[in-house]
Amino acid sequence: MRGAIRPEEPQFEIMSIHFDRTRVALLLLLAALLAVGMWAYRGVGDSLREIRAADMRALLNTQIGTLQQWISERRHEAEQLAADPDLSAGIRKLVAGRGDGALIIAGVLDQSAALGVTGARVIDTRGRILAAKDVQRIGSDVTPDFLAHLSPVLAGHPAFVRPYRGAGAGDVGRAWVAAPIRAPNGRIVAVLALGSPVDKGFSGLFEAARPGRSGEALAFDAEGWLLSPSRHAEEMRQRGLAPRLALPDGETDRLTLLATRTVAARTDGGEGLLLQPYPNYLGRDVIGAWRWLRDLDIGIAIEMEAGEAYAPLTYLQIGFSVVLLLLFAVWLSGFLPPSVLAGLLRRDAGARQLGAYRLLRQIGEGAISNVYLAQHRMLKRPAAVKVLKPQAASDEWTARFQREVQLSSLLHHPNTIRIYDYGTGPTGEFYYAMEYLEGLSLADLVERYGPVPPARSAYILRQACASLWEAHSCGLVHRDIKPQNIMLCEIRGERDVVKVLDFGLVKQVTGDNTRDLTGAMRILGTPLYMSPERIRNPSDADGRADIYALGAVGFFLLTGKRLFETETEHDLTYQVLHTVPRLASACSPYAVPAELDALIGRCLEKDPAARPQTIAEVAGVLDGVLVHMPWTRSQIDGWWKSYWIGETDPERRFTVPYS
Repeated sequence: MRGAIRPEEPQFEIMSIHFDRTRVALLLLLAALLAVGMWAYRGVGDSLREIRAADMRALLNTQIGTLQQWISERRHEAEQLAADPDLSAGIRKLVAGRGDGALIIAGVLDQSAALGVTGARVIDTRGRILAAKDVQRIGSDVTPDFLAHLSPVLAGHPAFVRPYRGAGAGDVGRAWVAAPIRAPNGRIVAVLALGSPVDKGFSGLFEAARPGRSGEALAFDAEGWLLSPSRHAEEMRQRGLAPRLALPDGETDRLTLLATRTVAARTDGGEGLLLQPYPNYLGRDVIGAWRWLRDLDIGIAIEMEAGEAYAPLTYLQIGFSVVLLLLFAVWLSGFLPPSVLAGLLRRDAGARQLGAYRLLRQIGEGAISNVYLAQHRMLKRPAAVKVLKPQAASDEWTARFQREVQLSSLLHHPNTIRIYDYGTGPTGEFYYAMEYLEGLSLADLVERYGPVPPARSAYILRQACASLWEAHSCGLVHRDIKPQNIMLCEIRGERDVVKVLDFGLVKQVTGDNTRDLTGAMRILGTPLYMSPERIRNPSDADGRADIYALGAVGFFLLTGKRLFETETEHDLTYQVLHTVPRLASACSPYAVPAELDALIGRCLEKDPAARPQTIAEVAGVLDGVLVHMPWTRSQIDGWWKSYWIGETDPERRFTVPYS
């Protein structure tokens, strides 16, 4: 019997050795995967923090830019009102002790009601209130802090006075703008202050900028009191928390880390990022970016819950833990089926990848590039990715493409398309990722629905001016302004939002990189919207070329017609150079205001010196048009409800004019 079983013993030993080798191999694989996972986790974490840092900075810059633009417009409105001859004469009489303060205030509120103004004051140069809607304030002095904010007005400049807490803790009433009232000899004799409820204008700037499901855009004073609404206001009320950036531990003097850092920079100004999670005013871990605005005496911040901001790391942890548990279970069993290994190592090769972006489908095509709808692999954020075509990858076009994204990335205005990222793909193709927009171009707007009413045209052109204003202030000229490159969008519920696209022909006219990449002086752009000087000399372009193009866009909006009706490009070029264009009022089905008609005509002058010399001048005229002929929120919502909700063909609801 013993001899019968001896032949089986060597076979058992061989199987045991094979079993041990398999387990050792699996153990080594586990160790290798653990090392690779830790390396990947650190790499992804560093990359995600860099992305979040860029995103938070961009959001903060955008929010501050939007606030400053809003303040600039309110200051301009106050300055226009203060310059009214009848009003200023009445206030001068009031200063001399002969005017009717109640009548003046009633007139001011009547003229500015469309701007959301609900309070008004006339203040003398010593800070004494001469007239006010709240009559109990007449004869009293403004607070020393309020008077300090009026010092620019007493020096001859309009000013913004931030909201202040009222009688209740955290209760804020109005945001104020003030403008000087001058005597005929130019001496400043009084101040006109206009107050708007915080929840009607100021607050909306911050509510519209909340990123993600937990993000917040916040404004606060030097004591940490919120001047903008919290998205968690109801929860704070239920928990008995004051609207203040203080830790929720009952010690209200302990400000959050972000508020502490921001207020500490009040004297010298500054900004910062907090990418390591810290507790916010609800006790939740968040990350944030902040800046103290010394001229406004307020802090501005962006915060987002760390769990949402770094969600990809959590998913990576979970996924990697599952893989390790599966492999550990396999190691314990000593058996690894090939199908399981193949499943673990399988990669999704169904979609094309460029850097961190997965291309989903093509949505546009231009002469040298294709544009794709894409999604960031970790952030899951949609983007439009523009890829240079291989056949267009000459040195000149590659340089132009690179310069387009590098110069465009300097711009952060909310009316300019936002650039996220750029790089080269696995085969060397150059690409960049930008904001994905849903809307229709001005060309589609007019083609589908006909000429645009003057008030809406002015509203659209004013937003395009805001985008070009920033570009020109950075020394950049767009050079390809046309209806196809201006989109009208609905963004997070905000309608009739203008976005200026395609800085492919942008030229830097100041700084170190002013060389024009037009090859042998070829004409690049759309001749119908090109200024005469650009046709004569393609490299001769400053901001006035964009002003000409914007005038041509305005003519198109108001009339639904081309500026020059020709059959050949040669005839078109001749007319751009030599033919005086028609007035918009002669071709539009609407009654075009004389001020707007004259502005369009001036923008289309052949001689650049005869045009408005700055985009700010154009914006100022449009502001005046909109004061007398506003394009209101109810009109905006009415149009979008009629045409957006009523449009049944999904292919016609929105177009994406990327090229």
